[in-house]
Amino acid sequence: MKRKKIEKILNAEKIAAGEVVERPANVIKELIENSIDAEATEIKINIKKSGKLLIQIIDNGVGIPSEELDIAFKRYTSSKIRSIEDLQHLSTLGFRGEALSSIAAVSKVNITSRTEDQKTATQLIIEGGKVLERNTIASSIGTNIIIKNLFYNIPARQKFLKSDSTELGHITDIIQRYSLAYPEIHFIYTHNELTMLNCPSQNDLKTTVFHIYGKNIAKMMEDVQYQEKGYLFNLRGLIGHPEIGKKNRNYSSLFINKRYVKSDLLFEAIKEAYEGTLMVKKNPFYVINLEVDPSIIDFNIHPKKLHIRFEDDEFIQNKVYNILRNFVEDYFIKKEMKYISTSLNKYSKNETETYNLLNNLKEKKVQKESIIKDGKKEDDEKIIDEIKKIDINNEEIGSIDTNLNQLELKEIKHSESLKPIDNNSVQLDLNENTFKKKSSQFSDSYIRSKLITKENFPKIKLISYTGQLSNKTYIVLEGINENNEKGLFLLDQHAASERINKEYFQNIINNSKMIKQQLISPLKVELSPREKAFLDENLDEIKQLGFNFESFGGNTYILREIPTLFNKLIEPEIIKDIISDITEIGKDRSFLEVKGEIINYLSCHRSIRGGDSLSLKDIRKLLIDLANCKNPFHCAHGRPTMKFISFKEMDKYFKRTG
Repeated sequence: MKRKKIEKILNAEKIAAGEVVERPANVIKELIENSIDAEATEIKINIKKSGKLLIQIIDNGVGIPSEELDIAFKRYTSSKIRSIEDLQHLSTLGFRGEALSSIAAVSKVNITSRTEDQKTATQLIIEGGKVLERNTIASSIGTNIIIKNLFYNIPARQKFLKSDSTELGHITDIIQRYSLAYPEIHFIYTHNELTMLNCPSQNDLKTTVFHIYGKNIAKMMEDVQYQEKGYLFNLRGLIGHPEIGKKNRNYSSLFINKRYVKSDLLFEAIKEAYEGTLMVKKNPFYVINLEVDPSIIDFNIHPKKLHIRFEDDEFIQNKVYNILRNFVEDYFIKKEMKYISTSLNKYSKNETETYNLLNNLKEKKVQKESIIKDGKKEDDEKIIDEIKKIDINNEEIGSIDTNLNQLELKEIKHSESLKPIDNNSVQLDLNENTFKKKSSQFSDSYIRSKLITKENFPKIKLISYTGQLSNKTYIVLEGINENNEKGLFLLDQHAASERINKEYFQNIINNSKMIKQQLISPLKVELSPREKAFLDENLDEIKQLGFNFESFGGNTYILREIPTLFNKLIEPEIIKDIISDITEIGKDRSFLEVKGEIINYLSCHRSIRGGDSLSLKDIRKLLIDLANCKNPFHCAHGRPTMKFISFKEMDKYFKRTG
């Protein structure tokens, strides 16, 4: 093969621009950062056709002097640093001196800028990196930059831009991030002359969250403020209640010295701080700014400055975890009582609860693709949960609206709660005189178990004397919440039992005092090669959980002791299932890494199940044991154990308040 001569690349600036400018959102990010560095208190972002046609950023910052405007568009020029040593004390968002030159290389630029000591502004018109015109015009102090026809001179890159809606999503995301990072700046954002976001200046962070995410999210956020003594390490922001946790981690915002970044290291620290409160497959929602000494961070490891590197990863991770764990324990464990109240208003906006909920479900199904794409599928789960709270049957669903019959209700989890009431149930005679004559013949349990049926009236009956509902999953209780309000508590018996068992396992492992019991007859358990390998490697750790295995040769083990939580007459197949499941949990990871998951699994495995009948004594013991837990309001997987509905809320529901 003939070797090609090394020569200078033609139009190299267009190729290099791809490192910084991949899509319209990158342009907007760089220009917003320039406006922030220029000490702007108001930033206007106007775009057309999702930034493909036009991007305009107007700020009231300090402006660029006339004699420096041309230089600003040359590569590796900057007013922010002079040498690599300045990166040790970086206090600005921009520093490389690449952004403006990269943007100018692939677009048509019109920039006007004026400083306070200049009477007129300077305007430059640039195409493909070349200055075509230089004018002196009247303008206010600050900078107005217009970017037209992005990638007009690189058709190959232009065709790889995504749909307008996708590009608009990326743009909106980055503008929202900087609105959260700088609530003191007034951000005004329009698309095709329609206002997308207007966050006034001087907001506190929670107000900005309200403007972006709405009231329901804002009211579930708690303030965190931490300041280290002796050195620069401050953590400020908002952490969300586990109930608003997201499946997609990208909803949350993390800033280092007010720069939006993505950090797996810090994400893991924050998620671990929520341990025991988050539901499975949910991530915490937060807006956090970490202020640290610039000398311990390297922002210069990623073309778009999104990823960072710390001088001491372990120190930073542990520090953030410990700070946030204290806040999580305080807000969402010790003070969780204030979050278990449930408002009935959200179920009574229309005359018919079911109609409203099913219509919402229908709308979500229509938007299914966009919901999944945006990571908002959790909204469907909330609607499903709400539908499950209402005892409706298929006939009632059919009578609501003929169009709603087409909904695929079979997709709803636990659809057994939607099964029609048995029309063959024994009916009580509603005639008062007849009932009075016969009432002495009926036992209390009989009266409680039979449905009252009457035309144009719901099929209805009394709840059991224990308060356990007929699905044997929820228990109705009466009590007083932390605000001294009286009302009803709804207890999930499985979630409560799971929490009790989890803390039991945690305590005995932490204190190395496992209470074990010998089996009446030792069990012989046959394992697969993979299960045997896992057991051999982690025999001591599994013994800490209360399971005493001894090798019997080959793939066979003898089990002599089990935790007291389990029945002495435990079946071999149950033990086989346990070993199989914890082997799967520990696949490709050490026992230490998965210990928490194994504890959760064992806690769940031995818990009271939905469908288990409970006596008054069982329920009383369950409540006492739950009350003694450190975190009584969440099961092992982060689901709530109970909810509260105040009598005051019921009064509103029945329009008894003025």
